[in-house]
Amino acid sequence: MVDYSNVQNCYDYLKSQGGIAYIDTRGGLSMEGNTLDSFYNGIFKKVDGYKLFQQPGNGLLNFKVVEIPANADEILLLENKEKIQEFLDKGGIIISFTQNYLEWLPGNSLYEASPTAIKDRMVVACGHPITEGVKEYDMNYRCGVKGFFNRGFFKAPEGAAVILKDSDGECVAYIDSATTKGVILSTAGADLVGFGLAESSTAKRLGVNLMLWLEKTMREREAA
Repeated sequence: MVDYSNVQNCYDYLKSQGGIAYIDTRGGLSMEGNTLDSFYNGIFKKVDGYKLFQQPGNGLLNFKVVEIPANADEILLLENKEKIQEFLDKGGIIISFTQNYLEWLPGNSLYEASPTAIKDRMVVACGHPITEGVKEYDMNYRCGVKGFFNRGFFKAPEGAAVILKDSDGECVAYIDSATTKGVILSTAGADLVGFGLAESSTAKRLGVNLMLWLEKTMREREAA
């Protein structure tokens, strides 16, 4: 059972580390109003992706943690893959919810649409703390409709920990600490942070669990 009594302390710690840079390439539309900001108590810092990558130097290095949302401009990311590589090689943490149809993320094998029909396919947890306490139904259905969470997969990099897979055994999400000197949490389009906020279900725990995992990971890396 996850202990949520220290969630506020977790949020305070993450904010003290600069929060999470949310790379926005849609002019603010991808933040879904103030939902993320209010639920996560100001952890996310929206950053214009085009301005970030156009400025001299590598603006990513101003942050410790970066989220790249599902609807990010992957052409922009591909054009700046060297900066992303540098960020990771300096110990940065990337949380990516993109489908990854271009080769911008180190170690990723690119997205494949599942051949299994949505009605037959399920996303299942693999025992990682990020999915603890989350019902399988709540990951697969939103307001009784299936298919919002994830429709594809990719192959996990060698040495990565698979945290979500589908009912065909394919990787839906992984954590990779081997490919670079940083940490990559990558999902095949499954938004662990925002998916559960639209209704009252255990899916809300995905994002909170992710924050607790992130705090633990950052503290462990600081101590190493």
